[in-house]
Amino acid sequence: MAFLSNLKANLSLPCILLAGLVLFAAGITACSSNDASADEEVLAVVGDFEISKTHYLNELQRVNARAGYALNLSPDMMESVLNSRLNRYVVVEYARESGWDQEPDAVYEKALIERKSIMEEFERRFITDYVQVSEQDLRELFYRVNTSVRASHLFARNRHEADSLHALLQQGGSWDELASSIFRNPDLARNGGDLGFFTVDDMDISFEDMAYRMEIGDVSAPVQTSRGFSIIKVTDIVTTPVITETQFAEKREELGMIAREQQTELAVRRHLRETIDSFDFDNDLIEQLWEDIQNDPDGYLEHNPELNRLQVNLSPQVAGGTVAQLGNFVFTTDDFLREAFYTPFSQRLNTSSYHDFRRQVEGMAYRAHALSAAREHPNYNSHYVQRTIEETFYNYLNERFNDYVEQQVVVDEEDIRREFEKNAEFYAEPLQLDMAEIVVTSQQAADHVWNELQGGADFNETLRRYTADPAARETNGRLGFIPIDRFGMMAPALGQVQPGEYAGPFQITGARFHIFKCMGRIEPRPLSYEEAIPKVREVLATEAADDLKMRIIGDARDRFNATVFTDRLQSIPKQL
Repeated sequence: MAFLSNLKANLSLPCILLAGLVLFAAGITACSSNDASADEEVLAVVGDFEISKTHYLNELQRVNARAGYALNLSPDMMESVLNSRLNRYVVVEYARESGWDQEPDAVYEKALIERKSIMEEFERRFITDYVQVSEQDLRELFYRVNTSVRASHLFARNRHEADSLHALLQQGGSWDELASSIFRNPDLARNGGDLGFFTVDDMDISFEDMAYRMEIGDVSAPVQTSRGFSIIKVTDIVTTPVITETQFAEKREELGMIAREQQTELAVRRHLRETIDSFDFDNDLIEQLWEDIQNDPDGYLEHNPELNRLQVNLSPQVAGGTVAQLGNFVFTTDDFLREAFYTPFSQRLNTSSYHDFRRQVEGMAYRAHALSAAREHPNYNSHYVQRTIEETFYNYLNERFNDYVEQQVVVDEEDIRREFEKNAEFYAEPLQLDMAEIVVTSQQAADHVWNELQGGADFNETLRRYTADPAARETNGRLGFIPIDRFGMMAPALGQVQPGEYAGPFQITGARFHIFKCMGRIEPRPLSYEEAIPKVREVLATEAADDLKMRIIGDARDRFNATVFTDRLQSIPKQL
């Protein structure tokens, strides 16, 4: 359920400049038979794969964390975890046997994985190893966690548009008039780009970091976010009245993890900007390259996974030219065509102006430079990177297997009818609630609003006075009918609320407290056969796919000699 502004989602999506830094975790790797240490006890094998004791215990820890550290370490459970991991490699062997790993799309996907893994190595060697979190950083974050900022913004897709907007403001231009001219969203156009109140992790990290450094009434220079650029105007700041040292001490460990994550992301973005600013770009060549792209748009948007670069028709004065240079690193038009080939189609498609294209070229040059620098680093761990690539590619092959199985499943109409007649009570429309909400930014404010409502205050008037979501004033906080299961952990408390009654306050995310008023209920009801057909089909298809997966995996386990050494598994102490 989306309680925050639509702009929050817009500010959190990736852009071309950061695409190379969306990094894959290394995961937990299995060893091939010739990789395993002679001293490492092997618990299971299939084909070329061995699952060592260390590998298994790491996986067991991961599964236990998913279960909230409440895993029952019975012999059956421990063997189930081992078999689940073993089946993953059985599927890999099956995929190899089927030739899926050699399909053009698979080869292209593996190349993407390789580049992302090397970018991860680059980030570690050149950026994250140097990130440090100070005591002042922790205290600043603690202040921010207990503070909500209200801000408006003017959004621009690229630096050129952002600088133009900023210049108009400096020349006396009206903020509200500019907002009404640039936003397609009618609410943002009408309210001057007002985003309402937000707190830590509600916004893009660069946007958030700048807003928290500002005072009420301040207007920022253009701030680069993951979507483009924002000019920010802070309109209000609300801080929890009492923040104690005891509270700080209780949150210190959690604050440290959040601060580290935020500082790392900011460092990555800072490195990107500073490196791009250090490049010597041939502006004339980039303009000529843009003309060639406009003359051959199909070549720029085409995707042929059997190639390793785009096949754009470049003019003679452009082909082979140097687009950018930094020290000994040179980025040519040939390099550009290769980097563009590995840039998602959706990002290449979103190139409607020279300034958009220029930003893409800058991002590609940075990515090519980072890949080169990572490989040349004296501590480049090629073995670790290769293992990361393989393990991530195995995920792709497992997904390919799941798609293959789902395509084999056909659900007969007669089976749908039999299932419905047998279990009609399971196919029902859930309870739906028509809710309105008031959102505030502190427990104190939530208690105050709750007491006023319980004392008979008008809901809409109370909302207009206290809501932290300015858009809610236009809709009186109305959310419309929502299935009860969409309310998550609040569902049990809301399930009994009748029209006209209140529920809350609920703290859902950070310093966001929600008070609900039930405007209406649609009680659960059984579905007719025609209404239930899509749900029944989905249930039967899932069951059939699961059954087919197990049969294929079972046959493959026999064919590839999958073996679990139960005696070795049982010798492991039943504790984590």
